[in-house]
Formats: sequence, structure tokens, C-alpha cells
Amino acid sequence: MHFGTVRDSNTCLHWGMQLQSITTTVASAWVLLVIVVGLAAGVESTTGLIALVTVGLLPPLGVLLLGNDPTTTLNQSIAKVLR
Repeated sequence: MHFGTVRDSNTCLHWGMQLQSITTTVASAWVLLVIVVGLAAGVESTTGLIALVTVGLLPPLGVLLLGNDPTTTLNQSIAKVLR
């Protein structure tokens, strides 16, 4: 039996969860940054507020919804079937 030749499936799972956490953090920071800039600039008009909401929400939604999840390894697929 060979030891250490197969990647640990938990490593990929951990990296995927870490990537999701980083993505969520960056998206949240972007929204907060846009809100702070909007407040600092004194945006009060309806058009300005709509533009602020659009600039604040569309990029993070695109990243969160369209971002690719890490691919499943063959080892993870086999382990999932065996469970």
C-alpha cells in the first residue's frame, strides 16, 4: 500500500470553504466601502442613490453568484459515492 500518494480530500474541502469565506468578506467590504464613499460624498438625489446601490450591489452579486466553486477531485467523488 502506498501512503501519501493520494491528496487528502479534506484539504480541497478546506480550501473551498476558505475561498468562499474570502469571497464573502471581499464582497461585504466592497458594499461597506461604497456606502462610506456615498455618505462622504453627500449623495442625496434619487438618481445618485440608485447609482450608489447599483455600484454597491452588482459587482459583489456577480462575484458571489457567478464565481466558480473549486472542482471536485476524483478522490472526493469516490468518497461521496461510497458514503
